[in-house]
Amino acid sequence: MGSSLHWPLPKQGKYEEAWQALVDAQKFGLIRTIGVSNFLPEHLERIIDKAGVTPTTNQIERHPYFHNNELVECNRKHGIVTEAWSPLGREINDVLTNDTILSLAKKYQRQPAQIINRWNLQNSVLPIVKSSNYAHQQANLDVFDFELSEEDIQTIDALDKGEAGRVEGQHPNDYEEFD
Repeated sequence: MGSSLHWPLPKQGKYEEAWQALVDAQKFGLIRTIGVSNFLPEHLERIIDKAGVTPTTNQIERHPYFHNNELVECNRKHGIVTEAWSPLGREINDVLTNDTILSLAKKYQRQPAQIINRWNLQNSVLPIVKSSNYAHQQANLDVFDFELSEEDIQTIDALDKGEAGRVEGQHPNDYEEFD
């Protein structure tokens, strides 16, 4: 069993304490793995420096319109597994019907979601895809028997819109979600 911090909530100033609580729970054997979500490099540096423990995972926003490659590289540098939430975008964007993605899907004889999932995997990112449709679930798993060319990966990377590509303006330094 694992546990993670969902948002750093830096305005609240408590994420270091929250991380330490997870570290302690892990030391007591209550949790096997601990990770974070939506932590930027500066958040990661603070918790690692303070607690001396590196998260196992960092679940981040990543899709073709917001590739977040700098954070992916930061995670890689620390040995943190990057997981992509909403790797297919959301209803508010057209990533699955984007002409570039459709063209690559045709080239590889795959579905657009498979192209995006493969792009993530080849960038050492684990896509977290959701579907209640059995056929979509199967297609999401059917991405290990082909590879995108480096040129095609760069073509997808070129779709990045920077901060404008974020879904719903959820920047980790500003967004606050309380559950």
